[in-house]
Formats: sequence, C-alpha cells, structure tokens
Amino acid sequence: MATASVSSDATIEDSASSFAAIRDNLCEFLIQATLIESYHSFLRHAKPYPFTARESLQSGASMASFEHPFQRSALILMVDGALPANLRKHIRFRRANELSADNLSRLAPEITAELAPLDGLAMQDASFRALLDRLLDLDYALLMQRSSVSSPIAFSHMHVKVERLTDNAVRVLARDLGYIRRTLYENGETYAQALEQKFFEYFGFAANASGRKCAAAMAAQLLSADVFRFAVFAACQEDCRLTMLDDTESVTHHHLLRVKTKVLRAIGAKDLKDYVIDSGAGENKESVVCYRVRLRRTAAAQPLLSESSVRSDIDLQQPWLEITEQTVLPLPGHHAPALFYDWVGDRIGSGGAPR
Repeated sequence: MATASVSSDATIEDSASSFAAIRDNLCEFLIQATLIESYHSFLRHAKPYPFTARESLQSGASMASFEHPFQRSALILMVDGALPANLRKHIRFRRANELSADNLSRLAPEITAELAPLDGLAMQDASFRALLDRLLDLDYALLMQRSSVSSPIAFSHMHVKVERLTDNAVRVLARDLGYIRRTLYENGETYAQALEQKFFEYFGFAANASGRKCAAAMAAQLLSADVFRFAVFAACQEDCRLTMLDDTESVTHHHLLRVKTKVLRAIGAKDLKDYVIDSGAGENKESVVCYRVRLRRTAAAQPLLSESSVRSDIDLQQPWLEITEQTVLPLPGHHAPALFYDWVGDRIGSGGAPR
C-alpha cells in the first residue's frame, strides 16, 4: 500500500507524534485550508463572508441550505489503528480507491502530474501538505489509518464513500439511548421524524443536515462502535465551519468571528498578529479571528442506566448538546495561548463587560 505517511518512524510517533498530536496538527491544517483560505477567497471575489450567527449554535437549530461556492469542503476519517474489515459494508475502502500512484493517476491525473511521489511523506513536509491540499477538493472522504499496530498513521484511501440508510442509523442511536425498544416507527411517524432530527443534533449538525454532514455523523457512529480512538473532520459549504467528531462525548466546531480589537486585548491578546486574520483600523474596528466552541452531550443524549428504564418524551424535547468551552484560537503556526471568549453570552471572560 503506497501511502503518504504522517510519520516515518513509529518510535518517534509514540512520543512527539501521538494520535492526539497528529489530530491537532491536522485540525490546524484544516483551519487554514477550509476557513482562512476560504475567507480570503470570498474577499478576492468581492463577496461578503457569511459569518456564523449566534443562533446557529443553539442545539438542534435549523440552518439555511445555501451552498457558498467560495467555501472549501473537506471530509477526513482518521483512526488510531486499522479500520475493521466489518466496516467495509458502510465505509468503502478497497484496493480500487487505495491512495497509490496508479489510483491517483486514474482518479485524479491532474494531481499526479503536479506532485512528488507519495511514499515517505511526513506531516511536516511541504509535499505532504501540498498533497493533502489537493486531495481535499476531491469528492467523498479521505481515510487515515495504520496498516499495522506498529505502523504510523497514514493516508490510505481516497474517494471513500460512507453509505448507510438514515433510518438504520437513527434506529440504532434511538435504541441505544432508550427512546425506542426495537423499531424506529414503533411510536409513530411523527416520533420517528423527531428522532431523526435529534440524531443530527447529537453530532452537532442542523436537523436538515445532508451531504458531508450526514456522512460525517454516520461515520462517527460507525467508528464509535468499533474503533477505540478516532476523529472525523467535516467542513461544508452551507455553514462555513469545521466540525470535529471523535471518541469522546464532545463535538467541536471551528468558525470565523468578527471581534473588536479592544475586546481581543481585554481577553488577553498580547500580540494581535497571533490571532487576527483580517483587521480594521482602530480599537473599535472589528478583527476576524478563529473561534472554537466545544459542546458535550447532555443527560438526554446519554444511555439509560438500566435497560428496563423508560425514556420520558420530555427528553426528546430537551437540548442534546450544551456548550462547555469557547475560545479564540491563535493562527495556525503561531505559538500563543487560546483565549477564553464567551461569544454566545456576549461577554468578556467570566462575567466581564458586554462587548
């Protein structure tokens, strides 16, 4: 299997390039590629950037389905190990879409002609980042995994399809959480529709999610049942945000915000160059920064302690996610601390003055 390796030395990976470190490096790359570069693409085309509204972070909120053509998309599945063979039915990783020079020449000849050979590329290599940057524009997902226990995490497949009936995915989650006993429609169609909306809320997406968001949610569900440690990254043209789902009870969103310069200083930005993507003049002008919000699943989205217990319908009306952390992130490649910023509450720090 010819792959673009994230590390060429498994012993080094155990320390400096652990799964968490690789995941964080990949996340930083995607912030640059899907958020910051997309922002500049909007500017180059003289189009207003669709900044996120606070209301969109409300658990289960619906969102407009308009696709912004200047927003880059991405879908990457990363697992700490080899993907179990039993998942091939739903996550299509086969020899025909393995990341090899022959397959790349067949599926994306324009990329092969521009890039160096695939073998032996490390995450820090410019050639690796150039390859990843081009692969993001391909349809479907990219898969990163280990070929063996001692092997480094590597890009193994491209054009990876995630295929599963929505009803089956919703039924499994609803059953596991105790909202149904056996079948999705046992409590009627209206109840089943509500469960489908909560399914997407569980993974941090709007009730009308589709495309890459739907694939990301289903991939995360499948991986959580069979993989010890994983991360799924999804960036979509509808909401201009980067979402990470992993093996924890958290959902992480990244998107761009406009924040006044004086607010950035008030929350601890010593050097604005570490945080600002684009800025206006003066303290009262707004700067564009990268914002990260982490959410965790509430009690209504947790399995019941006893299989014999019965869920209340009230739990289906409760939020399934709650915000646990809000921060302004330093720019990729800048070594500066993340800054706490309660954007949803529109306050500085813990109880500071309104913006």
